[in-house]
Amino acid sequence: MELDEMKFAWQALDRRLEQQHTLNLQIFRDGRLDKARRGLRPLVWGQAIQIIIGIAGALLFAPIWIAHLHQPAVLLAGLVMHLYCLGLIIVGAVVEAQIARIDYAAPVLVIQHQLLKLRKIYAIGGALVVGLPWWFLTAPLLVVLTRGAIMDKAPSVIWIQLAIGAAGLLATWWFHRWAHRPERARLARALDDSTTGGSIRRAQAAAEDIARFEQE
Repeated sequence: MELDEMKFAWQALDRRLEQQHTLNLQIFRDGRLDKARRGLRPLVWGQAIQIIIGIAGALLFAPIWIAHLHQPAVLLAGLVMHLYCLGLIIVGAVVEAQIARIDYAAPVLVIQHQLLKLRKIYAIGGALVVGLPWWFLTAPLLVVLTRGAIMDKAPSVIWIQLAIGAAGLLATWWFHRWAHRPERARLARALDDSTTGGSIRRAQAAAEDIARFEQE
């Protein structure tokens, strides 16, 4: 009887320890996921502001190029600025939608996959649509603001701006390739982190904490 009672006591203790571990894991998980959710709020607000700016810009530039269909320079410049504003709206909306798709009740591996997808969307959209075009936006913006007058009075300014943009884009491409060589892996990680945004990195770190706790 004493041996049976001892086995029963050990089994009861094991169940209690397992229950305590499950409870601790749930408390830890809830805390970290709440931290991840709160950490993404600045990104949500930032994308909302970006969408608002895009809408305002599209409403501003659309009447200009529509009213200057007979002036190719203003028409083209206005369309470029309008399309850029539409890009701001689309990228912001896609990022917001991906954030909304994150299922915080799902297994941590699923959450990590969703955050990784968000990181890729944000990095690609931020670089190709929002960031890199800035090298060339000064030229069409000047054409639009002057309603094409700059092309008659100082066309060299536009060509200089475009040349600077091309040089800047080429320099950016070269630096990206240079920084991502194997011997500069640390610099490459730092650059990738800088394009990701602190909100996403903090959310990923919280998910990694949960994954480590589950494996212990």
